[in-house]
Amino acid sequence: MGNPSQNWVILSIILFLAFSTYTDASAKTKSKSKSAVLYSPKVELSPGITSNKFYYDVKFLKGHIALKNFNGEVVDEEGNSVPLYEAYLHHWALGKYRQTINSTSTDDIVLVRNAGVCQGDVLPQYFGLGAETRKTETCIPDPFGIEVGNATEIPAGYEEKWEINLHAIDIR
Repeated sequence: MGNPSQNWVILSIILFLAFSTYTDASAKTKSKSKSAVLYSPKVELSPGITSNKFYYDVKFLKGHIALKNFNGEVVDEEGNSVPLYEAYLHHWALGKYRQTINSTSTDDIVLVRNAGVCQGDVLPQYFGLGAETRKTETCIPDPFGIEVGNATEIPAGYEEKWEINLHAIDIR
């Protein structure tokens, strides 16, 4: 069986975000870009094992902001990129949802889609990629951004939260 530490891959998706504080377009003011690094929950895999889980209420940016740039990478516990031949990331997808304040159940989750390129539920904008797109940068050109955290759009009694779906396969 070998060294037990060689039989398990513990990985996370690291999200590199660039954002700016939301500014009304008519104000004609520029806000400075900021950045953040966030990690998904850890996923433990052993040779031949697949994990396809949804994680709710993951750590994400708070406040009314505009997302400008979004990148993801598979990393180990030390923050080093995990090679594709160890952990194949079939996909990761990050989505926004609303849930009643202080809820402990996923029964009352309401998925929230960004407007996308069409109105309503046609071609909505989600964040996520698969193994074939590693190191691909997602960038929203100026003066545009994906608005999140707008308190006026969150119904009374609800709060905005984020979930991530990680589907990883240990192909060793």
